[in-house]
Amino acid sequence: MAARPRGSGPRRPPKPQPNPWLVGLALALVLATIGVVAFGLMHGGGGTTAAGTTTLADGPTTSSLPDGATTTTLGDGAVSTITLPDGGTATGTIAPIGDPIPLSDLKLSSDDIGPLDFGADGDEVLGRLVATFGQPTDDTGFIVGSGAFGECPGWSIRVVNWGPLVIVVRGEPGDNAFVSYRLDVRYGGVSSDTTDIATLSGLRVLDTVAELRATYSNYSVEFAVDQNVGLTFQLKLTQNDSVLLWGPVDSQADDALVTGIYSPDACDQTAATTTTAPGA
Repeated sequence: MAARPRGSGPRRPPKPQPNPWLVGLALALVLATIGVVAFGLMHGGGGTTAAGTTTLADGPTTSSLPDGATTTTLGDGAVSTITLPDGGTATGTIAPIGDPIPLSDLKLSSDDIGPLDFGADGDEVLGRLVATFGQPTDDTGFIVGSGAFGECPGWSIRVVNWGPLVIVVRGEPGDNAFVSYRLDVRYGGVSSDTTDIATLSGLRVLDTVAELRATYSNYSVEFAVDQNVGLTFQLKLTQNDSVLLWGPVDSQADDALVTGIYSPDACDQTAATTTTAPGA
């Protein structure tokens, strides 16, 4: 049989060629997907909009401040909470008022801290302390009191800390009054300047019980257990008078430490009669 000449048989149909428009479209989609993933990786993903700022699902953001504090900001821009580097919190900055008060003028008594009198405008007292010590380390904002700081349960109070110094004001925003204080190293911040605030007679926290007795040798010094505070000293003009100052002690031993100095409980003062006893 003679060989079939090349090219004389039927040819296979040509293979279909891809549509160049479809190829371009697919390539564009791939590049776009890669770009989105790369952008997310570069910016941390997870809803992060900038270094140190996390956007939450409902709009608020938590931002890191240069000093290590963080702020939680609501969608309308209002700052709701400041978390300080030591773990304390504040409802916001307090505007300073006036010049700093010399530490020597801040004497603890039964009805004031130097020029800061009980019953004085609470916002002004807080502003003067900010001018003296800077922003507080803790601030509850206005809350319903439970009696934990000597207030009557149910009062609207605000508790503001500068290290071991606690200031309690009663009322509401824009209309409140300074009602009591507590200076207690158990609140933290022992290195704070507020630790050095003394009573009128010179007693300071971390003095010994022997120094307490010597400082108030002409007063009545008793010891009692408070259900919330523990063992405390109670300073009175005489045994039958009302408490002028009180606070926690490690024990009644001479070398035990006075760890806190408190003003009289504000709730008790609402029913107490006026006394002419020295403020201690």
